[in-house]
This record gives sequence, C-alpha cells and structure tokens, in this order.
Amino acid sequence: MIIDNEQRTILLIDGYHLLHKGFYGSLKRKTLAVNRDGVPINAIYTFVAKINSLIEMGIYHTIIVTFDVGNGCWRRDLYPEYKAKRKDTPEELIPQMQIIREFLTAARIPWYEKEEYEGDDVMGTIVNIACKLGYNVHILSNDKDTFQLVSDNTKIITRTSKKEKPEFIETRDVIEKIGCEPAQVPDLKSLMGDSSDNIKGIKCLHYNTATSILKKYGTIENVYKHIDELPANVAQKFVENKEQILLNKRIATIQRNLNLGRIDLRPLKVNWYGYLTFLKKHKMWAFTGSALKKIEEIKKKEFKPQVKKGNADAIWVKKCQNKNAE
Repeated sequence: MIIDNEQRTILLIDGYHLLHKGFYGSLKRKTLAVNRDGVPINAIYTFVAKINSLIEMGIYHTIIVTFDVGNGCWRRDLYPEYKAKRKDTPEELIPQMQIIREFLTAARIPWYEKEEYEGDDVMGTIVNIACKLGYNVHILSNDKDTFQLVSDNTKIITRTSKKEKPEFIETRDVIEKIGCEPAQVPDLKSLMGDSSDNIKGIKCLHYNTATSILKKYGTIENVYKHIDELPANVAQKFVENKEQILLNKRIATIQRNLNLGRIDLRPLKVNWYGYLTFLKKHKMWAFTGSALKKIEEIKKKEFKPQVKKGNADAIWVKKCQNKNAE
C-alpha cells in the first residue's frame, strides 16, 4: 500500500561501518572502555552516541540497522578470492558485534541480517521496499558499492550533526565522482575491478575508456551486443575477459529482493526502559542521563490527566440529560 500522506524518510545504517569507525577512532585513547565483565565496549560507545544523536535530530520516520552475518557469503561461493586480502576482524571488536545487536533489540530499534548475504544486500532490499511504498531513504555508510542505490528517493549521508545541516551524495554527485549513473556502478566495477574487494579489473583498460563506453551503451550486456562497434584493441579485451567481466558484475550488484520476512517500517518508538537497562548492564553511564530524561517525558505523557476533555464530555452529557428531562 502506498502511503498517502507526506513522504517520510527512513534512515538505513550500515551497522559494521559504524562499529568499525567507532573501534578504530577510539584506539587513540590510552585505555579502552570495558563493561563489568571486562569486555571492550569502545566501538559500542561510539555506536550508541551516534544513534542517540540521530534520534535527537527528530527527522526520521524510523531508523533501521543492517549487518553482515559473517558466516560465508554467496559472493565468495562464486569467487573464492572475494575480499581475501582484507585483514581479520580485531579480537576486541568481535564480542562487540553481538553486544550491539543486544542494544538494538533492547531499545527496540529494528535491525536485519541474512545468512549467506552481506549487509548491502539487506540494505538494498529494504531500500527497494521502502521506495515502492513512497518513502525517502537516507543511507549511512562509507561503502561506495551503495552508490548504486542512489536515486531520486535515496541519498547517502556524508555528514550528520545536530548543529549542521546534513550533507548527501545524490545522483548528480555519483556522476561527478565516478563518471557514470548510480545504476551503472556494477558495470563500471566489472571493468575496473575493486582492490578493497579483491576483484580484478581488465588490464590496460583506462578508466575514461570504460566510462565513455558505459555512457554510450549503458550496460555491459549491451556492450557485448555492439562489440563490433568498439575499437579492435578494446573489443579484444572485452572478448578475452568476458567470463571475468560478467562474474565481476554479478558480484558487484547489490541484491534487492531478499526474503527478510516482515520489515518493520512503523514510526520508531524507542524502548527507553530497555535502552537504560542495557546502559546500566554495560556501565555506559555517559548516556544514562539522556535515557532517564526520555523516560521522565514518557511518564508525564502517560500519567497526564485528561481533565479538560473528560469534564467537557461529562458536562455535555449532563446538559443533554437535563434537556431531555425537561
């Protein structure tokens, strides 16, 4: 069902991006924060602080977090060398990945993941559903693969602050940055490769050549339909590397139709009681003040007597009864 009121905006957060940012950003400190069990929570501190800030902005219909599961991936099944050169996750960060899920559950902030798929695929699916329902979507991630999700309804956040206006990457910015449309990001990656994902590009194919070809033909598949129109040396590269190019594109394409079950797109209602319980459990005293303040606001709303409305209704009924008696 398409929403019939004014468009609302959903914030999608790349959970591991935020955790890694918090983890490495806090390593400059002399000591790492730990909970009562001695487990590091330095990344969680930054994560919770950011979530707190985003909630306080008050501009989002809801906030949803996506995660990688980490137990294998369909892309690695197709291409075993996928992300093979990436460093292992630091030991201190591993337990925090589970704890942050506990936080989101306690605070009743929706989060999603799916076995064999990456967080980007989960994100792509939610973007697809949300946009079809008429929502706008903001994405908080540093992964350039998410550029392919940018559209008239979807933007990538580059800066969020309570004091400053958010900045975004929109369609025109993607074109300016990489030389092609958002939808062509997988096509460009299939030709140029991606060292961070250990995807091999086509040797001796210049970036400008790749973007000009995509600008003319749109997709890799269409390039092969017009292969005879390319200069001989370029056409040869496409023919010799066809299998790799098509595999690269498949790997680079974010999935958008996963079965994630029911996606909670209801207005965000944080469980501040659960939020506070989590903070106390992990000795995160820096945030308890804001949680207690929210709880006090909730209590005032819950127990505020509806005197005026109740009395007005009672008086109206009494007048009607008196009038009928006359």
